[in-house]
Amino acid sequence: MKNNNFVSKSLIMVLILALLISCKAEFVKLPEHKTDKSKIEFAVKIANSFFTTLKNGDSFNFNNNATKSFSLKMTPDFQKQIYGQIKSTFGNFESLTYSSTWEENGNTDLQIIRLKGNFEKSEAPLEIRIVLNNSYKITGLWVKPWRNNLSSF
Repeated sequence: MKNNNFVSKSLIMVLILALLISCKAEFVKLPEHKTDKSKIEFAVKIANSFFTTLKNGDSFNFNNNATKSFSLKMTPDFQKQIYGQIKSTFGNFESLTYSSTWEENGNTDLQIIRLKGNFEKSEAPLEIRIVLNNSYKITGLWVKPWRNNLSSF
């Protein structure tokens, strides 16, 4: 009886693992001719304004540039906490440049705009990732160590 129970639990674990692996999102880098230049300009402008505002000690008002759920999470205190952590490790924000645009394979509802952010104490750029929906609303913003390939969220 113990052996059957072990086999059943092992089979369930294998099925769960297979499900998790199959659900892993795959991302596709868009070729230059398929990128939406206006989305890129929008993302660069918002990211620049966001980090410059935080650097100056203020909080950024996303107004109508983000989804309601994103805006609700980005409270002034949360923004200052995020920037404080970035500043203590990497220094103040200096500049950013566009790198690439990605989509989740098979999902054109969201685009991931990858930017290289330069901070005063960091020798390597950081990735600033802006996720936009088709209505030009920000649904996500991440700051991560730079990697040449897109890693999962």
